[in-house]
Amino acid sequence: MLAMLGWLLIVVGIIWLVVVSIQTGKTTGEKVIWALVNFFCQPLGGIVFYFMQKQGLIPLLLVIGGWILMFLGGGMAMFSAYQP
Repeated sequence: MLAMLGWLLIVVGIIWLVVVSIQTGKTTGEKVIWALVNFFCQPLGGIVFYFMQKQGLIPLLLVIGGWILMFLGGGMAMFSAYQP
């Protein structure tokens, strides 16, 4: 359940970051590059985008929180299936 919630947060955060990167770009090339980086290279691309552009903190936190929830959800599923 946590993994599904984490996945949902990641998807929402990535879409939001792509929209923010398209809105904040000055040229068409810059918009496309930031959108592709934010779509394919999360969460590292979002971190770089935030520190270079100083925008997109809330969607970045959604992505990072989603990764944490996916890790915890997957880890808890592994431990619940383990029977000594």
